Amino acid sequence: MLDQSGIARFAERHLMPDKVQVRRSSGEDGLDEVTGDLIPVPPVSVYCGKAGLYRHQERIRGGGSGQSGAWVEEVRVGYRMLLPREAPELWENDVVEVVEARDEQAVGRSYWVAAQGEVSSFPVLRTVWLEEHNRKPVP
Repeated sequence: MLDQSGIARFAERHLMPDKVQVRRSSGEDGLDEVTGDLIPVPPVSVYCGKAGLYRHQERIRGGGSGQSGAWVEEVRVGYRMLLPREAPELWENDVVEVVEARDEQAVGRSYWVAAQGEVSSFPVLRTVWLEEHNRKPVP
């Protein structure tokens, strides 16, 4: 039988060279005690640690407009993020920010979690699908 922990250690060492910070917003407002105004509750950090980001293309087909019935095809860039098996489950719309990366142009970029992570009968790592959210200019 395969050793899950050995494969997981290999994946973390060789497939997860970057560091990310994942934040989750409750979407709720809190009361500012001084002004009495409602203000957004700050997001909570749910994960900070190893990750690997990998680009992929997502093809989207949709019905055409008007009477022609033509199909419109769109290609969007998406990303797959690999996390250690012990990482918490990420939720849709969590925000992932790249804190450290081998590719310096990736640092500071942020992504939305586009779908809940994949599950497996033989889990050795976590896979989460992302959409690019914000690209901060590098100084």
